[in-house]
Amino acid sequence: MEKPKRFEEISIMRVLAMTMIVAFHSLCFYNGRWAKVNAIDIPFWHNVSYFLNVIDLNMFVFISGYLYGYLYIYRNKYRHPSDVIRIKARRLLIPYFFWGIPMAIVWPWNTWTKLFYGIGHLWFLLMLFGVFTLTVILQLLNAQRVKFTGKLGISLIVIGYLLGLVFSKFVYDGQFLCINKILYYFPAFMVGYVCAKLRVGWMLPNWSYITLPFVILGLFVFVWYPIPLPYTLVLLIRTVLVYVICVEMLIILSKGLMSDRTQRVVQTIEQLSMGLYIFNQIAMDLVFTTPVLHQWFEVHWMIGPFVLFPIGFFPPLLLSYIFNKYKRLKWTIGG
Repeated sequence: MEKPKRFEEISIMRVLAMTMIVAFHSLCFYNGRWAKVNAIDIPFWHNVSYFLNVIDLNMFVFISGYLYGYLYIYRNKYRHPSDVIRIKARRLLIPYFFWGIPMAIVWPWNTWTKLFYGIGHLWFLLMLFGVFTLTVILQLLNAQRVKFTGKLGISLIVIGYLLGLVFSKFVYDGQFLCINKILYYFPAFMVGYVCAKLRVGWMLPNWSYITLPFVILGLFVFVWYPIPLPYTLVLLIRTVLVYVICVEMLIILSKGLMSDRTQRVVQTIEQLSMGLYIFNQIAMDLVFTTPVLHQWFEVHWMIGPFVLFPIGFFPPLLLSYIFNKYKRLKWTIGG
């Protein structure tokens, strides 16, 4: 089989998404969400973190959908449902349980049952595996001659979003196997899949350059300021704006603007992104369970996020590099 194409635009978007995730984790102590470590709530950092969090994970799932769609449609990969389950279980579930079990033992705020509800930051791995499981169901439908068209993909985006709203409204957020999160993020996966199917990355319309700043500004307004609209509608608008941002970035970045040296650096960080994600949150937990550091970051809340970011980025990146270098360790971070 032909070696899969490396997309420069996808590499940039994945590194950007990972950078936003690290930045978000660097702000979690200041947005009041980390009750487990007595987090404080600074309104400014709260809004910044929420803005990042609306984009980062949706972009990551969008990228997964795009790559899956490209490999499935144009490289004849993932044609057997068992291949999807096997490959994604190795890349997602093995790291989830390998690191999740020690987290359930070490951190007092975790319990064994949380392994089945998404433990700590690793819930994303469990959720993403669920998204691929839904994809397997679509493959099985396709095998039964249910033709998977662009229209069907768009319909699934809408249906998935509506189901996600229903589950998030009437079901507890930590639902078994992250079902509600799967339904919320599945549309982002399908948007990426449809973009691959329609070869959106090869389009270069000028409107993308013009409208992207306005779309980002619109998302900023809907996150930063209270809007006199029903929350469900506000959430829908935010999510759609994020999808538009992802599509426009894909179009713009596909032009190929990086030098060869920069591209190598970006692709190296991209290859280490799984380990960076796993080790980043562990680094943050170690910082805030150390009383002296906890007190320092609480007092110095203005500069705290700028100090936390390099702590949460470079040591985990180095650790990810070490794990990726050795075959006996690589499998623990999805390698």
